Amino acid sequence: MQHHDRLTRAYRGLTADQLAALAFHYMSGANELEFKRLADAVPLKDYRCPDVAYQARLDGFTRFSAYWAIEHWRLRTRKAEMLGAALAAIRRNDDEKADTLLDAHEQAEGCLLALDAALLAICADNSIDPADVRRMADAEPYKPMREATTADGEVQAAMQSAFAQLLAV
Repeated sequence: MQHHDRLTRAYRGLTADQLAALAFHYMSGANELEFKRLADAVPLKDYRCPDVAYQARLDGFTRFSAYWAIEHWRLRTRKAEMLGAALAAIRRNDDEKADTLLDAHEQAEGCLLALDAALLAICADNSIDPADVRRMADAEPYKPMREATTADGEVQAAMQSAFAQLLAV
């Protein structure tokens, strides 16, 4: 028992960062008992903070906005990459490669339209303005090169599902 008391005292001398690093090490399977001892040594504090439900919802909106922005710019980059590669293939007179790359470009455009459609649906379901999400991402609604391009329905459903999970509290 004295050994346990010495460890508890030693733990109490560590910073929160040091305690968290040790706890992560122990909880990863290195030593469950020591994880419990360390957890018992962490000081309990009283905090005054905003309503937890409010903060959880705001955090969800932030995660959603960040994920949407990442996907938007990832797809915009993919679209540009495919178009650039297609143009290079055309210059090399490699029509087969150019066609494949132009198809990939059009697919990326369909995904961008699906991402925008998912944004509108999720925003409507959660009473937030899609312009706010776009502003945070420094993005505009996507306009495809060809008017006939349509949103990819499967991608839209997958994105809406992922976004809904980010917003779940």
